[in-house]
Amino acid sequence: MTEISGTTRIFPVIGWPVEQVKAPTLFNAFFQRHGIDARVIPLKVAPGQYTAAVRTLMAMENVGGIFVSIPHKPMSVTAVDEASPRALLAGACNAIYKGADGRILGDLIDGEGFIRAFDRTCGDTPFPWRSASALVVGSGGVGCAVAEALAARGIARLAICDTRPGQAEALRERLQQAFPAVAVAVGTPHGAGHDLVVNCTPLGMDANDPLPVDLAGIAQSSIVADCGMKIEMTRLLHTARDLGCRIQKGKEMMIEQSPLYLELFGWHGISADAFRALEAL
Repeated sequence: MTEISGTTRIFPVIGWPVEQVKAPTLFNAFFQRHGIDARVIPLKVAPGQYTAAVRTLMAMENVGGIFVSIPHKPMSVTAVDEASPRALLAGACNAIYKGADGRILGDLIDGEGFIRAFDRTCGDTPFPWRSASALVVGSGGVGCAVAEALAARGIARLAICDTRPGQAEALRERLQQAFPAVAVAVGTPHGAGHDLVVNCTPLGMDANDPLPVDLAGIAQSSIVADCGMKIEMTRLLHTARDLGCRIQKGKEMMIEQSPLYLELFGWHGISADAFRALEAL
């Protein structure tokens, strides 16, 4: 890989913790393969210093944008000058970038990345959106994004589950108002009766973590997705596969949203296949 120099465009990925992030490996491999003078660098920033860090970094001329990781996505809505409508609705941002006028902008592309990956998972078997039920476990940044994207896509029923019931209820209210045709409820961590179960919690980052959702009684026709990326095959995905369900790994969401990040950061016309082909994966 070429050395970092004064011409290198820097893209921090900020988290707390940050050891689990895959963006540096993925994007730096892409930049190297295509001869792009840019680098993604992980930064471990505590929540109390996050907003100040964003403002300082984005004031630097050679910082082109920020990848936002846990737990900073909800806080990013107020850390930027302007957040996109979908970010405001979900209450989170995962991409921060500069507008043409120099203002600091925020968007939420986790949801679109998840939907693109989900369409690939379904393949030639159409998902019954107009009659289906989905359970989203976790209402943090990723959970907000996935829930908003599923509602926007037109899922019939959507349940949101979180150990913080007030936060789940707040998200439910926002989504129900924005998507009145979708039956949005606060649910429980049980997969039975749902056509799609999505884990958007940190559970699964450690091999010894408990399951974030009970899959007892889930139908074999259901799809179980895990948005975590530290461990490719989490206990949840192993359990779902053993039960005969189709699964979706967190890596797939990252691959599908990678071109969306680059578009916000100034590169256009790049497909997800360019990332899928990387040996680093």
